[in-house]
Amino acid sequence: MSKNKIKDVFGVKKEKVLSYLSRENVDTKLEEELKGDKHIVIYGASKQGKSALVQKHISSTNAITIGCSTNMTTKDIYSSLLRQLDIKISSSQEQVTGSSGETLLKTTFKAMLPFFGEGSVEASGKITGTNSNKEQSEYIEYNLEISQDVSELLRKIEFNKFVIIENFHYLNEEVQKLLAFDLRLFQENNVRFIILGIWRERNRLLQFNRDLIDRIIEIPVEPWLPEDFEAVIQTGSQLLNINISETIKSEIKEIAFGNIGIVQELCKELSLFAGITETEDYLTEIDNQEYLEKAIEKKVEEYASSHLRSLESISDSGQYINGLYLPYYLVRVIVESDINGLRDGISKTELHERIKNIHHRSLDVRTSDMTNLLHGLADKQSKKMITPPLFDYDRVNRRLRIIDSTLMFFLNFKNKNEILEEIINPIDNDQQVLS
Repeated sequence: MSKNKIKDVFGVKKEKVLSYLSRENVDTKLEEELKGDKHIVIYGASKQGKSALVQKHISSTNAITIGCSTNMTTKDIYSSLLRQLDIKISSSQEQVTGSSGETLLKTTFKAMLPFFGEGSVEASGKITGTNSNKEQSEYIEYNLEISQDVSELLRKIEFNKFVIIENFHYLNEEVQKLLAFDLRLFQENNVRFIILGIWRERNRLLQFNRDLIDRIIEIPVEPWLPEDFEAVIQTGSQLLNINISETIKSEIKEIAFGNIGIVQELCKELSLFAGITETEDYLTEIDNQEYLEKAIEKKVEEYASSHLRSLESISDSGQYINGLYLPYYLVRVIVESDINGLRDGISKTELHERIKNIHHRSLDVRTSDMTNLLHGLADKQSKKMITPPLFDYDRVNRRLRIIDSTLMFFLNFKNKNEILEEIINPIDNDQQVLS
């Protein structure tokens, strides 16, 4: 009988682990909505199972996946889509006479769609033909920045796959807004998108385009309930023929801050420290608290370098006008906060008051300064290449939330003074420069 490797049972990785849990309010809902005709938005904090959910229910042969980056535009997204469908793009230039008589250089873009004399275009969007068919080509003029043109190209090849947009949150806000408007037209043309993003509030895309009402379905991957964590741990334990004590399981669930990724990683490291690398021949008990402490220590150190660098980058990300240094004070408030006070985020009003209480120029910190700081936080994290982002500002409810729960885990176990010692105080730095 083959044995399961620990890395295949517990942990966070690109492929779905064997302890994956199907949840009725998430998995069953996605299965049902895939049969419909609406776009699907899957959202939640980092490492909460968005990609695993998609991999579980949508085969790679039935989807075109596009990963977003910070500098991408809608044109880049549509270019990637067409390239993956083997639609060749050509451009040509010609001289035209402008309205005032001047000579202008006009660039025309065309898509080359191959067709076969006796062949067919599959509904999957892949163009095929028999060996005896002679390939022909049809050039269609188009504008890649216009979603209607892209839709027409897809209709020409009878495209019938899902378009998966990963890391939608990496796009700058203007591009997100443009894509939200394009989604209405794509839905009308039976081109369905599945969008994955890191945020926690509902109706993110509806904020950009109210016309998407009744055209999109939202599926949040959170919350993960204690009984969900119990089921994941139990499934993995059975696959490895181990039994994790109730005390250790309870502590894992408590310190994971509702994040399945942390649960998975702690179970993996706990097992490894117990000497388990694959399915045991005999049922093995894990009840040594020291193994869990070592697992926690290892994960804290792994998260430390990334989170310290990210916090320092945010702290040093501008807002120096009039010497307010608000990003630094924002980071300081987060680090100094009681961990339980961070679970549901911090309201804008509370954040404003707490920054004023510790600011070197308290009376100068205006509400408008806080608005500019919080509204620009996503862009700051994007420009600093903080991936996944640590914070998200919910403009509807006016709350700043931590959306990477590993930061919560890190702040819970790392000494706060040691964290702040790693972050340069801009006031001290200015004084050193002046002296």
